[in-house]
Amino acid sequence: MTDGQLHQVAVQIRSRVRAWCGLGTGAGIGPTPTLAKLASYAAKRVTKTGLVNLMDPEDRLLMLRIAPVCEVWGIGPAVSEKLRLMGVKSAADFASLPRHVIEREFPVTVLRTQLELNGVCAVPLTGNDGTREMINVSRSFSVRIETAEGLVTAAVAFAEKASIKLRKQGSVASAMRVYARSSPFEDRHAPFARTVTVPFSQPLADSRAYARAAAQAARAIYKPGVRFSKVGVLLMGIQSATEMYQQDMFGYDAGAEQRVMGAMDEINAKFGRGTVVLGRTVSASKGSGENVSPVFSCRLSDLKLVY
Repeated sequence: MTDGQLHQVAVQIRSRVRAWCGLGTGAGIGPTPTLAKLASYAAKRVTKTGLVNLMDPEDRLLMLRIAPVCEVWGIGPAVSEKLRLMGVKSAADFASLPRHVIEREFPVTVLRTQLELNGVCAVPLTGNDGTREMINVSRSFSVRIETAEGLVTAAVAFAEKASIKLRKQGSVASAMRVYARSSPFEDRHAPFARTVTVPFSQPLADSRAYARAAAQAARAIYKPGVRFSKVGVLLMGIQSATEMYQQDMFGYDAGAEQRVMGAMDEINAKFGRGTVVLGRTVSASKGSGENVSPVFSCRLSDLKLVY
């Protein structure tokens, strides 16, 4: 598309969203994802017109001079503060830094961001459905966990959720990390945090094996008197289930695992999530759901009352 065509598409999108949904939206156009995000920021905060096009090099340079470096997509608070100490204030200052300085002082992701600001596409346009290299499931608890059984139950429940996500993307994992901590804001006790990593003899995606590993790790983490406020499970060493890997010589039946887990996933997909679960997770603590959006179409309790 030409610059003019891109601009026209953005105008049509904004017009249609306003007509169909009654919502005002902003749009940013740029030759790279980072510049497009910067254009979107400018449309809302700088020009306040709702649409900014940075395809023209002169317009791009002007906006880089105006925008503070902290508003650049990919520049977090820590990096922004370090850049400030180096005398970098605007996006233009950052874009003009020598490459060897970026490579020496920052990770490669910051270098990619700088390349993007200079019009070089360095961030792939991928959706959120790509294969994850790590899968994390965690939760903070308003009601603290004070018993070993409660900690085990929470860890097992999160391990099962992580295994479902893993199988959904067609992967297996070679290790699991279980972590838990107390609240750092409680004055009665010193903060407590502990992590246990459990390696597997071969990569797998079996909820039952994950449950055993999570229970073992949770028991090792538990400390009497500690009021745990957060528990999490992290799957690591993720690879495709179709890749070749070293088999367990002591008789682990990967085929049986796939059949059982496949049947479990199929039943839950057909009859609803949680139809078939591991026995230990039945009593797992559920979230309070205080900030969950109402489901007007399928929950009577969420319907508005009219008197």
